Amino acid sequence: METVLNPLVQALEEGDTLKLKSILENTHPQALLEVWDELKGEHRYVLLTLLPKEKAAELFSHLPPEAQAEYLKTLPPWRVREILEELSLDDLADAFQAVEEEDPALAQRLKAALDPETRAEVEELTQYEEDEAGGLMTPEYIALKSSMTVEEVLRFLRRAAPDAETIYYLYVVDEEGRLIGVLSLRDLIVADPRTRVKEIMNPEVIFVRTDTDQEEVARLMADYDFTVLPVVDEEGRLVGIVTIDDVVDVLEEEATEDIHKLAAVDVPDLVYSQASALQLWLARVRWLVILILTGMLTSSILQGFESVLEAVTALAFYVPVLLGTGGNTGNQSATLIIRALATRDLDLRDWRRVLFKETLVGSLLGLTLALLLLLKVAWDGHPALLPVVGVALFLLVLFANLVGSMLPMALRRLGVDPALVSNPLIATLSDVMGLLIYLTVARVLLHL
Repeated sequence: METVLNPLVQALEEGDTLKLKSILENTHPQALLEVWDELKGEHRYVLLTLLPKEKAAELFSHLPPEAQAEYLKTLPPWRVREILEELSLDDLADAFQAVEEEDPALAQRLKAALDPETRAEVEELTQYEEDEAGGLMTPEYIALKSSMTVEEVLRFLRRAAPDAETIYYLYVVDEEGRLIGVLSLRDLIVADPRTRVKEIMNPEVIFVRTDTDQEEVARLMADYDFTVLPVVDEEGRLVGIVTIDDVVDVLEEEATEDIHKLAAVDVPDLVYSQASALQLWLARVRWLVILILTGMLTSSILQGFESVLEAVTALAFYVPVLLGTGGNTGNQSATLIIRALATRDLDLRDWRRVLFKETLVGSLLGLTLALLLLLKVAWDGHPALLPVVGVALFLLVLFANLVGSMLPMALRRLGVDPALVSNPLIATLSDVMGLLIYLTVARVLLHL
């Protein structure tokens, strides 16, 4: 990063346009993206203005939507026109959606500058939701007729390939445009030139519809090791393709979203470096308020067992380790189940199998951890507490493990994303139930 950043910043600070253009000619847009956040706002503007138009468009396509909208409003008109001309249709549609949210009038003016065919294609793409296959796809694909010969297809590819997103997989459609087959470029190259497409195409085509969720699109491409996936409309007509570069972005987006939800930060598209303190506060405070209100039950439980704690003060020594162990156990279990549900390794119908397995796992974990803690209790010189701490920790670990495994499945059954509330809720439930179990066991076994 430093090898690009230092000479770049030096040239920008000195205003050395010739040196700057030389650096940009030999720098890949991805290298610029890696140092983009380190540059001043005015320097970013200069780079987008001086970059060769192909590189400027590639860099622009990877910027956040808000930044794209801002640059389309502030860059010189000639540079805006060049960038828009170089963008692929799917990236162009994304850019216009970003501008429409910020400045609808500007979006209309920019669309009006496009040629009629491109404008129609962009307007069609912008009708789809961003998180669906229709919002990911590009209409820049190559479709073939089944009656074409291999020789005819190869001649056609020489003309059409420059405008296509990819030519390694070719899709076959009927007279109404419905998807009926697929073949690879390799199939074409090794086939006899007189062979017709229908003789070598594969009629078993894996496809998605325009309203298929982006996460399902990514899962299919990962499961089948596809680099491209066709998209059809309600009538089965081929309308576009989703390529692997778009899916990589989806996987990163979905992973980020799940990580945020696991920490109870339910704010879509949160970018930490661009978020203000107020936005971060709003992203985190809601669930923390809910959890602290729930956690207040622990103080009520302690008050209810005040006589027990007064009788045996040493009981309080082991509250932190009990509650921490229960919370960690439950979070481990929940994370495993949430991931298994996400990857389709588990289905909701498997709940009985999960319950049995996690009862066994929880029992083994409870015994192991209880034995370890009992060594500490004995070392501390509290032999009377050995059965209390051992039984309480065993029951708490078993309870937390079962809650951690069953709660995500229950939430999924209710139509709630389990990643959003599982771990925070499990931690709170473990604290509340941990105290209740511990002090109840103490009252029973110590006859208090």
